[in-house]
Amino acid sequence: MKLPFANFKYWMNRGELAKFTVALHNYWLRVEEVLRMPLAKHDPLTAPIGIVRLMAWERDIEPLDREDEMIFRIRVANAYSFASHGGETAGFKNMFGKFGVDWVEIHEREDQEQWDVVTIETADSDLAQKNWLMNALIRQYGRTCRRYQFNVTYPATLKILTAAFGHRFHFHSASANNETTVSVRKKRIEHNQQVFTASMARLNLPK
Repeated sequence: MKLPFANFKYWMNRGELAKFTVALHNYWLRVEEVLRMPLAKHDPLTAPIGIVRLMAWERDIEPLDREDEMIFRIRVANAYSFASHGGETAGFKNMFGKFGVDWVEIHEREDQEQWDVVTIETADSDLAQKNWLMNALIRQYGRTCRRYQFNVTYPATLKILTAAFGHRFHFHSASANNETTVSVRKKRIEHNQQVFTASMARLNLPK
C-alpha cells in the first residue's frame, strides 16, 4: 500500500503548514523503509548474496557452473514452487517461463510402447542458449519414472490484417413455359360457292 499524501484546501496548502505536511510525509516514508528492511533482507531477489547462499543451502539449491547471479536468485526464490509442481506440465511451463523461455510445449504418452517418454518442445534459440539450464532443471525437478527429450521447433509469426466490410447478395430466378395449349370449340361451318363464266365472240359483218 502506497503512503498517501495529505492534500489540504488551497487556502491551507501554503506557508508553514505546507512545510510541516511535507516533513511529516517524508518521516513516515522513512519509517516504512525501516519496517520493510527485514523483509528485503529475506527476499532472495534483493537480499545480500551471502544470505541468498544460506537460503540456497536451506532449500537444497546448488550453484551451477554457468549460471549468473540473477539465475541463481530466481532458483532460490522459486525453490518451493518448483519442487511442489515439479514434473507437471503446468509446473514445467511456469519454471521455464521464469528464466525467459517464452514458448514451450510438453507432450506426454505420445508413443504407446514407450509411454514414459516426455517430449519438451521449444524454440531453437531457447534450446541453443539455455540447454544447460533446462537439463539441470529436469535433472532436479523431473520425475524419476519419466524420460525426457527435446524437440526443436521453429515458430513463425503470422500477421493478418483485418477490416470491416459489408456485402449484399440478391438472386432472382425467372422461368418461361413454352408449351401453349389453345382450346378451340367445335362448330359447324357452312360454305356456298357459285362460279359464273362469260365469253364474247367477234362477228364479221358483210360490207
